[in-house]
Amino acid sequence: MTISLDAAKALRFYAASRVRHADMWRRLRDDGFHVSSSWIDEAGPGQTADLSELWKRVEREVRDATVLVLYVEPDDFPLKGALVETGMALASSVPIIVVSPGCTFEPPSYRPIGSWIRHPLCRFAASIVDGLIEFAVTQR
Repeated sequence: MTISLDAAKALRFYAASRVRHADMWRRLRDDGFHVSSSWIDEAGPGQTADLSELWKRVEREVRDATVLVLYVEPDDFPLKGALVETGMALASSVPIIVVSPGCTFEPPSYRPIGSWIRHPLCRFAASIVDGLIEFAVTQR
């Protein structure tokens, strides 16, 4: 398990979620996970001086990530930027781990998130850490 956790911590992953989850992503980074999302350090009101620069940075960070983790809770809908980020990941062939505690997605449309979650690059996980461990193990 330690080897798998170390491998999961070494993965460069992009964190996609509503801004209200920024503290969670920072805690994971503090615990040794390689969170590549710079937006988590400017998630407060008015902390981003240039949104155009932010979106160019986001695009680069998504493209350079090994995997994107989308975290969503029932109260997070409708998603905004996180959907754009997942679209960027799919366009760049970056795998996506969806962690969605308490959410229900109804086929065939998979509302409220969308049918894109059935893309072959997408997988679900019970938790962020579990998803990263499972992903790391499959990359060996």
